Amino acid sequence: MIFLYHIHDTVQEVLDDQAIPISIQEKKPAQALLAIAKLYPEEWIVWCHIENKKTLNTQVLPELLHHKRCMISLGDATYPFLSPSIGYIEDSPFLNINPHKEYPTWCMSSAVGAIHASVLLTLGNTITITRGFDYFLNSLARKGQPEGLLCYHEPSLLHVVPSQESLKRASLQLQYAFVKEHFKTPWLLFLLVCHIRYDKKGPLVAFINAWLFVKANKTAVDVTTIPIQSSKKLVGEFGVDVIIPTLGRKAYLYDVLKDFSKQTIRPQKVIIIEQNPDSEGNSELEYLSQEEWPFQIEHQFIRQTGACNARNIALEKTNADWVLFFDDDIRFESTLLEKIANAIKETGSGCITMSCLQKGEKEKNSTYKQWKTFGSGCSIVHRDIVKTASFDMALEHGYGEDVDFGMQIRNLGCDVIYAPHIQILHIKAPIGGFRSLPTFPWNNDAILPKPSPQVLFHRTKNTTKEQLKGYKLILFFKYYRNQDIKNPFSYISYFKKAWKNSIQWAKKLPLDA
Repeated sequence: MIFLYHIHDTVQEVLDDQAIPISIQEKKPAQALLAIAKLYPEEWIVWCHIENKKTLNTQVLPELLHHKRCMISLGDATYPFLSPSIGYIEDSPFLNINPHKEYPTWCMSSAVGAIHASVLLTLGNTITITRGFDYFLNSLARKGQPEGLLCYHEPSLLHVVPSQESLKRASLQLQYAFVKEHFKTPWLLFLLVCHIRYDKKGPLVAFINAWLFVKANKTAVDVTTIPIQSSKKLVGEFGVDVIIPTLGRKAYLYDVLKDFSKQTIRPQKVIIIEQNPDSEGNSELEYLSQEEWPFQIEHQFIRQTGACNARNIALEKTNADWVLFFDDDIRFESTLLEKIANAIKETGSGCITMSCLQKGEKEKNSTYKQWKTFGSGCSIVHRDIVKTASFDMALEHGYGEDVDFGMQIRNLGCDVIYAPHIQILHIKAPIGGFRSLPTFPWNNDAILPKPSPQVLFHRTKNTTKEQLKGYKLILFFKYYRNQDIKNPFSYISYFKKAWKNSIQWAKKLPLDA
């Protein structure tokens, strides 16, 4: 392990793990990292601002750096290098960082961090090194994360919070340069509009310079050559409970259970929550008791519909180390659970989401990635997480309950890792005969809420203020094309009222509370 200590853009010293100095000619930290990687291609490289040297927690490094394809850092979670305004143009969970937990994010800091030399050798030559160390680190993570580099905010890197002297803030010039280099060009204009609209700024010089003189970084990178084999021991004997909410899909659920019975690693228990709102109706699933199954089946019949409620009931009945969230219309191979166990061993992750494809669809991804969403019908989560998390009833019958659950997972210190090679077939079965669309009390409002109150509830809960504002402005432009009011002034008035109505209803969720 090599340690590089610096004062922002000037290298102070480079030491090995025995505190023996290493001679490096480069005086800029970014160039020095690349030089060290060439000299020591099998080493981890730790960077640290000299102000944080005494509080660097070296004891946790072996545990944190459990596979080569990761990058960790610790800065100011609430005000990263590129400022919160990056949220205007990025609608992902990677910006609303929990400062107290390990959290997936490409927002890096020069205050302290670590990366494996093989990552630098793979990506380093594709990254701009002339705009400062923090820019380089953020660029490296932003470029690598979509390709399979796993990047984290890691609060345990220091015994105390980073010193203020070690934190840097990007100028507007650098912000706009970064956006031009790493986002699609129209986002540059959208960022300018947001700065004018929300921050009362008009950084036209920064905008023009970036638009004319900064090139988009379109260089292809491939991190799959870097092995990913975690040293964490999350799986011993692989115990799994499966939870399946079902409603009117008797035949499809039967096929799911038959597929589980053929697994090379069988689940310990399958928990089925059957819903039927018909007061005269009874269970359709007679085969649960009439046939022999090679695992325990726990079946509960309820009159209340809703996936949030059903999954929460099922979660209370789990006791295995791992909980597999599944749908009632999935088909899969006999090696599914075996592949999941191997993915957990390789990544060291407490949450794996698999590829859920419809017939004819092809998977576009090829390697493990930090995933923006959470598949509530195709994911497995460790018991330590699910015993604390639950599906928010405010989102019942609406949108976003699975996205919200994914945010709970991240805020508990667990990443959601996508495993594209673990593929299942989503039949997309027709809805059961007694299903009906939910009715909401706002359906008869003179001005319907826009967006839906559940969507606004989720976004208010799980995104930054800047992300919410950016979403509002995008919705404003998109919705204009799809509604009948073409007078722009009348539309502005209407949209404000619809947004306000959504806020009022969102505050009342859940409706039966």
